[in-house]
Amino acid sequence: MEAITERVGPASGQRLQPHQHAVAQPVSFAGTFGLYQPAEGAKQGVVRKCAVLFLQPWGFEEMCTHKLFRIIAEELACEGIASLRFDYPGTGDALDPPDRTLGLSLWQDTIRAALDVLAEKTGGLPVILLGHGLGASLGVGMAADLDGLAGFVAMAPVASGRAYLRELQFWARVIDDGLGLAEHLRLSGMTAIAGHVMPDAKASALKKADFSAVQPHRSIPHLFVNRADRPGDGQMAKQIEAKGARVESIDYPGYDAMVGNPAMARMPMVAAENVISWIVRRAAALGEQKRLLAIDPSAVSAQDEDQAHLDGVDFRETALRFGRGKRLYGILCEPTGPRCGASVLLLNTAYDRSAGWGRSGVAMARKLAGDGIASLRFDVANVGDSPPVPGLPDQVLYAETQYDDVEAALAVLEERSLLPSVVAGRCSGGYLGFSCMTKDHRIAGACLVNPFVFYWDKRRRVEDGLAVVPRSLDTYKHRLFQMQTLRRLWRGKVDVKNATRNFALVGVRRVLSRLGLAQVFSRDVRLEHRAVRVAFAALAKRKTPLVLLYSEQDVGLDHFYQHFGPQGRKLERYPNVRTDILAETDHNFSPAAAQQRYFEEIKALAMTVQASKLPAQQIKAGVSAGKEPVSEPEAS
Repeated sequence: MEAITERVGPASGQRLQPHQHAVAQPVSFAGTFGLYQPAEGAKQGVVRKCAVLFLQPWGFEEMCTHKLFRIIAEELACEGIASLRFDYPGTGDALDPPDRTLGLSLWQDTIRAALDVLAEKTGGLPVILLGHGLGASLGVGMAADLDGLAGFVAMAPVASGRAYLRELQFWARVIDDGLGLAEHLRLSGMTAIAGHVMPDAKASALKKADFSAVQPHRSIPHLFVNRADRPGDGQMAKQIEAKGARVESIDYPGYDAMVGNPAMARMPMVAAENVISWIVRRAAALGEQKRLLAIDPSAVSAQDEDQAHLDGVDFRETALRFGRGKRLYGILCEPTGPRCGASVLLLNTAYDRSAGWGRSGVAMARKLAGDGIASLRFDVANVGDSPPVPGLPDQVLYAETQYDDVEAALAVLEERSLLPSVVAGRCSGGYLGFSCMTKDHRIAGACLVNPFVFYWDKRRRVEDGLAVVPRSLDTYKHRLFQMQTLRRLWRGKVDVKNATRNFALVGVRRVLSRLGLAQVFSRDVRLEHRAVRVAFAALAKRKTPLVLLYSEQDVGLDHFYQHFGPQGRKLERYPNVRTDILAETDHNFSPAAAQQRYFEEIKALAMTVQASKLPAQQIKAGVSAGKEPVSEPEAS
């Protein structure tokens, strides 16, 4: 295999091997899940004498970089370098710590535990720490006291904790403004961004933290990947170097494009390539060795490598990889008490990992388990921790191929006697749930939030649709008279041309829909209208319950009105469908009241569907039998 350091250009869009990559091996430790990526290597049975531990950033930045970490880990594995990535307690898929008064020490202890796991997996190989954002800074502060390190990579590090908190506050406002979230509905009086809330104890510790003043590890090389427009990055690198550390610095192109919008995020592959090349050079200097085998290979079953467990107060979660070639990653959340109702399949929104916006997927799954309802949340291919399918486009949103991923997830539920199932999804996840429900009778119902569309024209580029998605007309009218909007308009910070075009586009659509003329002027609209009505009629014939929830100013309502008239009056012919429009919420259903309503609707839907009967011992335990995950049939 060609080494990554010998290839020309970034790895973006390139597959190192034609075969399907498997998901990394799930592990659990210290109240969290991790993913161990074994080394593959160009030479059979030979790996580098080095491993990598990933230290993630926090909050919205973690959501945006999660896929990047997976890509780097897979590339390193192909170079013979094993790695481990994980969630800090209280973040991602980890358990919430019982003591919220602990400062940063809890996360630092988890980093030490992760190093122990990596040492156990690799036989104690030297480790290069790769941190991003706050994770990079935590690592810099700990490195001097850690044994067995071979290098350190700091991507977009946090120099000052106080400045970092101010930046979080600014970006939180930008995100809330973008969502159109009313001021009184925003999280206030706490450190929060995009639904992620930082415990007060950690925020207080950060206020006092000056990471550029720490004593670095002087015996290992450091690579700082600095954002050109953030002077603090470069200054921190210089201060660490002044304290005796060996430091190299490179630029971080593509950072802003990655963190701008998860739905359209572009991975910074030039920066990733440079980081990978640096790590490979460090690892090459350490030499190679034969792959470490288990002391007792018979004691390590395939199931041990494919599953990991965490136990909460009233739920048990199983992280698993499944599908053909173990290509998909998900977490099954089951009640520890008696199970009731149908299971719930929680679908991704855009490129958000399955933990969800502000960990909403995690909270939903565990809350359902508390009421006896099992669920499976998972990453579809090329989203989160699930690698892409070779030969398919990198853009997977609204693609027909996503049904293959849902089918594999349903096979997991079927193997574990957890059918029938209902699906729940928001925006693009709502479209996927609706589309799959029309294809697969194992899906016995759906609760969908703000589905953008019910039909997607394959000729339409997803990027074009997402880049200029207009808001609803009501949103534009509301914002037009906001003082803040008028100030931005006066200062030239509003794209008047684009806003005018979107306003006109939405207005024309609304008028044509209300007059019933939308189908008259466009053959494509007529075909779309017919496809949507046929799909709804088929679900009505099957008596499959469908719950549609919209925020009152969501752009998806214009598509909804186009097919079913103002206020959805034409839905009366479909008795299986129930719709409600919620005030006081945004597209993401961020407010607690909206999340509660979503939960109640999913729970009620699951309870209306007769669950499969379980053996008596499983009903008592509530947790499905521990079977090896079912695989998809091999392609013919």
